[in-house]
Amino acid sequence: MATPYQINIAMDQNTFNALESGGFYLYGFKGVQTSIQGGAPLVWFQTKTFSLDTTISWEEQYQGYTSQSAIIPGGKIKASASYDMNLGDILQVTSPAGTGTVVTGGTQNAISIANQTTTQMVCGISQVQSVNGNPVATPLCAFPLYGNMLDVFAPIQLVLLEFATTAVNTGTVIFQAFSQAALINLTSEPEVSLSFDINAGWNSSGNPNVQLVPAGTNLAPLLLQSSASLNRRILAAQSAHAPAPEARHTSRSNGGLIQA
Repeated sequence: MATPYQINIAMDQNTFNALESGGFYLYGFKGVQTSIQGGAPLVWFQTKTFSLDTTISWEEQYQGYTSQSAIIPGGKIKASASYDMNLGDILQVTSPAGTGTVVTGGTQNAISIANQTTTQMVCGISQVQSVNGNPVATPLCAFPLYGNMLDVFAPIQLVLLEFATTAVNTGTVIFQAFSQAALINLTSEPEVSLSFDINAGWNSSGNPNVQLVPAGTNLAPLLLQSSASLNRRILAAQSAHAPAPEARHTSRSNGGLIQA
């Protein structure tokens, strides 16, 4: 059964009034471990549906997607093909349009996207999330997928939240924090509560799983992480499906050992 995760945000009436009258949105980003560099974090959700007490919840429901969009700051990544996937699945892309077939046998606890064409495209993973009961699958990240290459993504329970007046849609490439943000690690704590004040910012009451991120911080190193553990799992998956080595035949001639 999928693990449920939840973030609770509290604010007082003055803060809510200021956010509402100021035209603020609540933005969310989510982290991944990856096997490739050169990607971008995307807006996971954007909402004006918040109140004095707001709950953000999700479970481990994923999709793999391909796209023809360009990875540029402020650009929107639009999936041209997307597929429901479980951890350990591989999306085998078989057409230049980014379509393909999902099969099992991939890297443990990760989603793999294998380009079996010579066409470069963009790919990533999406995750279902719910803000006040409204579920939707939106992309978390965008990475180049080169011809005949494999990209691997391992979702991690790392969420970044911030309030901002900048109006951008989900799936938009954002490299810098709009304002002070809260980076929340739910790996060991599936439910976290914190508060927000319009002047004082985020407050987690000293929770070590919450890190405050200043406005203007580069989000890519925080949300798109390389991992030695992921690389080991990729190698293990490839080794498990590698063809068996051919038998080596030996014969003797003039007292010497000849190998063929």
